[in-house]
Amino acid sequence: MSYSNSFPTQTPSLNLNFATGSDQFLDSRISYSRSSTGTAFSSEKHLSSENLLPYSNDLSNSAWFSEYVSVASAAITAPDSSSTASDLRETAHTGLHTFNDQYTSVAGVSYTHTVFAKANGRTAFTLYTRDANATFDLSASTVVNNGMDSVSITAIGSTGWYKCVATQTATNTLGILQVVLLNSGAASYLGETDKGIYFWGMQASSLGEQILNPTSGSIHRSFAPTLKSYSSDQPRFEFDPASDGQSEGLLIESQATNLARYSSDISSWNSTSTVELTSNAGIAPNGQLEADLIVFPSTATQHYVYDNTISMTSGTTYTTSVYVKSAGQRYFQLCGNSAGFGYTGANFDLQAVSSVNINSTTSTITAIGSGWYRLTVTMAAAATTTGGVILIGVGSSTAAHFAATAGNDFDGVLCWGFQTEVGSSASSMISTSGAAATKSADSCSVDLSGTSFRGGPASIVIETPAGAGEGFIPYLFSLTGGDQNFYAFKNTTTATATDDWRYQVGGTGTTVSGSAGSDKIAIRWDTGDVKAQFSAGVSSTNSGAVETAFTNLKIGSNPANLYQLNGNFKRLSLYSVALSDTELATLVD
Repeated sequence: MSYSNSFPTQTPSLNLNFATGSDQFLDSRISYSRSSTGTAFSSEKHLSSENLLPYSNDLSNSAWFSEYVSVASAAITAPDSSSTASDLRETAHTGLHTFNDQYTSVAGVSYTHTVFAKANGRTAFTLYTRDANATFDLSASTVVNNGMDSVSITAIGSTGWYKCVATQTATNTLGILQVVLLNSGAASYLGETDKGIYFWGMQASSLGEQILNPTSGSIHRSFAPTLKSYSSDQPRFEFDPASDGQSEGLLIESQATNLARYSSDISSWNSTSTVELTSNAGIAPNGQLEADLIVFPSTATQHYVYDNTISMTSGTTYTTSVYVKSAGQRYFQLCGNSAGFGYTGANFDLQAVSSVNINSTTSTITAIGSGWYRLTVTMAAAATTTGGVILIGVGSSTAAHFAATAGNDFDGVLCWGFQTEVGSSASSMISTSGAAATKSADSCSVDLSGTSFRGGPASIVIETPAGAGEGFIPYLFSLTGGDQNFYAFKNTTTATATDDWRYQVGGTGTTVSGSAGSDKIAIRWDTGDVKAQFSAGVSSTNSGAVETAFTNLKIGSNPANLYQLNGNFKRLSLYSVALSDTELATLVD
């Protein structure tokens, strides 16, 4: 039998089910505060990526209407180095040499149309939407706007390919992307069968994104959990983005500072080398068009971005985190600058979802939905200096520190939410824009004078996500009142997976080994009898007496609101009885 509302049969004096959401805080006995904004993954979802055209690369499919052109799909090498581009040639007829596809649109919504094109005898075309058009000249790398909201043309290195983008606000419910070939500026002419243009990567999206979402038979729409910003004093009920929104409960964190100046604007960083950077090219985990695209050119060298403005102290441990999504690039490295961190870092494989540490480093990669991952790397500063952490594209999961590699002028990664903080783990995202910013600690407590709790004999049962508890001596709870305290905390000064929980009565404590991964913990106490029961059959007893009628319960911190859990609470129940050994074991099963 597991932990439930009906077991044990005794009614708890206090039953807090934080996994139910904000309604829990209708209980007036709970006091919660946080003096700054904070972020957490909510139960809300946002449209993360979209392509409303069902065949992005196969222009020979009947979904595309064509006139006076012939199409051979998978004919030549595309910008991503695959053989998936279409060879579109004119037929020997007089008229418009054209093709198009339609999609469902919403009046008043802006749609971004993207076309990759390469000259093959013809060097210009006009892209039409329903109410406007733009003419792209591939030989001159120019575009003439005729009523579009915005247009752009960008060379894909020296490959001859160009990314052509046109954005227009819809006026009705039927959108269109139409291409008309041009001959010396003329749209209607006698075609020549050996002339045309190569096309690839056709896309129409309502999100403003410029990242190709390939399609082959159906449109593409992907939704992802939203990393939401919460105002000061607003509790953060978090949901696991990797498990389709499973409730994680109430998030309790310590104070943290993001030392990076620009968390989501890489264009403002002070050092970039051999990369193509496009700001606001994709939808970030917060649901906004804020993710920056870093593309790695074909030159064999270091391709990186870097902001070396953080003041580091020798011997201090720092954790850097960033949200990334592959835009073709598989391998990615976070490494410290050699003067500040030595030759340390980690390589990340965004396809295998794994990481490989370089020298004295720890790292994590965590899926958050729709192809996004949060990467972390933890390193100790080797010198007192100014520096930071470098984002660099690499060629394998075993690449050396700050390795040189050759890209293909197209593949890259979307990046957002860069953060560097003191400590051995990453806290929730803290936005910065020009200077470091601090998130205040969460405080949550319960006035027990309004409950039937008597203080002892008694029991407490806690459920958290497995592995909760990071940082310096994180507390599960602290009961105070009179001249005695009762605590449960992680017996550690680091955040490793093998640390043990410890419960303490006054100044006397007992460590329970091998229980750091426990997600349910039950403790009972009575005069001369204290027992803690953890998952996997791990338990411990001592003879410490708990005699005080406690008057206050601190959730996820010590009585002075320090040493926060840095994790989530799903549930906490307080009983005015000492539960039996069987009941304790059953509750954590």
